[in-house]
Amino acid sequence: MDKRTQIVNTALALFYNKGIHAVGINEVIQAAKVAKKTLYNHFSSKDELICACLVVRDERFNRWLKAQLIYAKTPFEVADALFNALSLWINNQVDELGNFNGCFFINTAAEFPLETDPIARLCSKHKQTVLKIIYDALILTTQLKESPAEAEQLSKLLMTLKEGIICQARVSKQPQTLLLDKTILKKLIA
Repeated sequence: MDKRTQIVNTALALFYNKGIHAVGINEVIQAAKVAKKTLYNHFSSKDELICACLVVRDERFNRWLKAQLIYAKTPFEVADALFNALSLWINNQVDELGNFNGCFFINTAAEFPLETDPIARLCSKHKQTVLKIIYDALILTTQLKESPAEAEQLSKLLMTLKEGIICQARVSKQPQTLLLDKTILKKLIA
């Protein structure tokens, strides 16, 4: 693994587990086992490092989510696959996403609330991309391929439910109580 990747992976784990403002550059340097000069050869500032972490997390999460939805053939199967995937992640069964600590993008956006901040813009872009991933899975189904408006509305509903489940799981620390009953899910999708 090259030094840049090592620094980003280390910083991402620290930022995700502790919060960005709670982690200083010296902690990243120590945990990554690199010299300060090495870190600053790759990143001119902590904000640049944070942006690199957001890009990496975005790529990982989106790749994982697409893989979870790829075989869904009906709107219900898309929803079911989405919430089954969330359950795995929330219950720490998705190695590439690490131990669950809420949504890195929601957590980060809370620490960088100004919409004009490049960090906040990356968080917003991630959410737009996730919504599109859900929409893309829905529009491929036989039931919705001719109904883009309906697919859009359903993707927004599923996104809202997904975000709520993630936030509730992060706050309550009781992930097993957050699963959507499949009967209720079928009624929502029907």
